[in-house]
Amino acid sequence: MATTDSGKVSDLPAPTRSRMIIGWLLVLLLAALTTSLLGALDAGLGGVLGVIALILSYHLIVRRLILRRNAVPKQVKVCYTLASIALAVSAVYTSPARLVAFGKEGVGSIAYQDRQQSSHGTYLQCYVQDPDGNVDQLPSGGACPHPDGTPVTMVYTADGIGGPLLGAKSSYTYAVVICAVGELTGYSLMVAAAVITGRRLAT
Repeated sequence: MATTDSGKVSDLPAPTRSRMIIGWLLVLLLAALTTSLLGALDAGLGGVLGVIALILSYHLIVRRLILRRNAVPKQVKVCYTLASIALAVSAVYTSPARLVAFGKEGVGSIAYQDRQQSSHGTYLQCYVQDPDGNVDQLPSGGACPHPDGTPVTMVYTADGIGGPLLGAKSSYTYAVVICAVGELTGYSLMVAAAVITGRRLAT
């Protein structure tokens, strides 16, 4: 019998298995597109949009589409919350993890730095030249760590997306570990939430 969030019996329609399957697939798809895919291209954007997508997914898909405004089981709430935290954290490290996995390591050089304008004022941005001769800006703002022309080890890709990053691949092993653990934990908990929902409420 359907219940409200306060635990009282209601006249709300009961959830159905087909709505649960479609809904949870949508939740997983949106999480993958934002925290994983977009995070691999831009860590900051993936993290922010990932959090927004997860919050909206809970209120619009889990509560309305899947559960049809019925009470959300406590175990589902816990699993979803922990999954969202794990995926949001992993999104921040997905971009450097992608570079370590698919990028190249080599010696380039500091190209130059310039002052750029943003909505919060001006800031310094460092540019480097990778071993292939391409000049790209570092993902994070700030002054260059060395004078122009200084040789530096970097991890980079031909498209320049998400990087380059200064340092050797080994210095970013932590990013790969956090990303892998975060995504494995996050998606596993999402699947667990879906299974719990199906077992307890589906008709």
